[in-house]
Amino acid sequence: MDIKTLGFEPLISAAEAGQLLGVHPVTLLRWAREGKVPHRRLGRRITFRASELNSWYAGSTLVVPFVSPNPRGEGT
Repeated sequence: MDIKTLGFEPLISAAEAGQLLGVHPVTLLRWAREGKVPHRRLGRRITFRASELNSWYAGSTLVVPFVSPNPRGEGT
């Protein structure tokens, strides 16, 4: 019997989750402590599930795409 047949989704570290989201792991851990991102605690260790992060990211306003300012004032 392996983990996939049980339907268990592995937990990932802040480093792995940070790579998925494109944010620094320290930032992600701070967001977890502030309750801004879904996470799990195993003792003092904070872990994440990729599926929960995907759902959160799809509906999140916390991470906003960068838009470069127009220095010449064109188009305003």
